[in-house]
Amino acid sequence: MTAPHLPPDAPDAPTPRGVVPLGVELGVAAGHRVTLLSLERWDGWADLRFARVDVDGVVRLTRRVPPAEAWDVTCDTVAVTVFDAVGRGDRWFSNGEVRLTPAPPPGATLDITVRLAPDTGPLHTRITLPGEASGEPSPGAGRVDG
Repeated sequence: MTAPHLPPDAPDAPTPRGVVPLGVELGVAAGHRVTLLSLERWDGWADLRFARVDVDGVVRLTRRVPPAEAWDVTCDTVAVTVFDAVGRGDRWFSNGEVRLTPAPPPGATLDITVRLAPDTGPLHTRITLPGEASGEPSPGAGRVDG
């Protein structure tokens, strides 16, 4: 499959491998709240879905969707490649996905950091994904630490 937003080694017919609902509030920076919605696993990559809401934004963002270079993700302390970050929205609300390669395995611990605007602190969380049961992803959200 050749698409500029997919990793070059993506299979011709990617197969979804499961979705982990998250519902994790990263916090507020510059008047913008970020929530991690889910982690969607595919063959060879994962999409971290998120939403950003203006809650009395004091800084107008240069982009409504934080670009790939604004995200840092590690999986069990090893850096994960942020392949792409895309989305849609307006000044008050946007949502999108951060494409990660490789896909984090069940039971992994993710550290996720995003910087929304210059001169504001980054937002960060640590998430432990559910493990596997009988070869299928576990339902429900993983453990979240701050």
